[in-house]
Amino acid sequence: MDGLGVARERASQAQPNPAKVLLVDDLPANLLALEAVLDNRGYEIVTATSGPDAVASILVNDFAVILLDVMMPGMDGFETASRIRELEKARRTPIIFVTAFRELDGQMHRGYGSGAVDFLYKPIDPEVLRFKVSVFADLQRQADLLKSYSMQLQATNAVLEQRVEERTAELRASNEDLRQFAYVASHDLKEPLRTITAFATLLSQQNKERLNEDAPTFIEYIVNSARRMDSLLDDLLMYSTHTNKASEAAGLCDSDAALAGVLMMLDGLIREKRAMITHDPLPLVAADFNELVQLFQNLIGNGLKYQRNEIPRVHVSVEQRDEESLFSVRDNGLGIEPEYRDQIFGIFKRAHGREYPGNGIGLAICKKIVERRHGRIWVESAVGKGSTFYFTLPNAETGQHPTTNQECETLLTAGN
Repeated sequence: MDGLGVARERASQAQPNPAKVLLVDDLPANLLALEAVLDNRGYEIVTATSGPDAVASILVNDFAVILLDVMMPGMDGFETASRIRELEKARRTPIIFVTAFRELDGQMHRGYGSGAVDFLYKPIDPEVLRFKVSVFADLQRQADLLKSYSMQLQATNAVLEQRVEERTAELRASNEDLRQFAYVASHDLKEPLRTITAFATLLSQQNKERLNEDAPTFIEYIVNSARRMDSLLDDLLMYSTHTNKASEAAGLCDSDAALAGVLMMLDGLIREKRAMITHDPLPLVAADFNELVQLFQNLIGNGLKYQRNEIPRVHVSVEQRDEESLFSVRDNGLGIEPEYRDQIFGIFKRAHGREYPGNGIGLAICKKIVERRHGRIWVESAVGKGSTFYFTLPNAETGQHPTTNQECETLLTAGN
């Protein structure tokens, strides 16, 4: 049985010990009478014939209730109660005074002041005594059960925390294996692809006259397929990098600056397509600058790529909420069929044909970036009318410092 199973079994078998009742009276006959009333009730009875004896018993026992005679020689009941209340372990133990005196006013005031919860007057009604003792005994049983279950819960939590640590370590090891695999895929597997491409091209150039009319087409298929595989391996490495990247604490990122950097990188494509890229004022958010650049680059790039024969229009806006900012990137492109709107965020998933470049990795990376910051990403689209991609990022915390323009330029150069 594993640690969690042991903890559960202990919790199910947890039973409280019999409630202990302390009887304090200097007359043995009175103690005997009290014991007789409480006999066969499942209590563990402890007796003391003086105040010091009572205090000594409390040092080694936990009592559900104390029945304390008021009139005792030497240390009377009130002084004994005061001594008991000075003990840390007995400060909340219920004390019921037992007395034959009926002058209530002064006696009751002094008794409650020394820690009493109730008074019983002699001659004692046995049913009243049993009822009052049973109430406090039941309270202690419930408290003991609660304490027992609390300890079992702590033990269970400790086992679960250990399991989480073990699984986390296994996940880290698995991610490292995946990173190593991606490196091998990107490095070692690309070498035979380069060989295939080189020799297929050489075959076409040196044996052009001896090949039949279909051969150049077949060789072109081989070369293009090898190049596509090379591109897929590059994208696999990129996706693996984002999959295994640790969730580092986010700094304060100027999303306006990130967008400006993206527009600078896409300037040639924007001019070529005569595209119109507009945006609202964008806020500071808790994100990594290069990650935000990749988000904008992929989403705006898709708006430029998947187009009908018209001028691309892309607008970036944001709605600031209490704890997060909701970004939207709206385009006037091809739009996405409903059945593809969730699939497109998967690795190598595409909503459009091979006539458009790309391997279907960009949106998968966007999803990883947003989820690493505990955000969400989704798309709303109408076929033939365009798409709007939404994603959320946490708002920046006060006291953080935004990335400067010089730092933005450095990050853009180093990270892209």
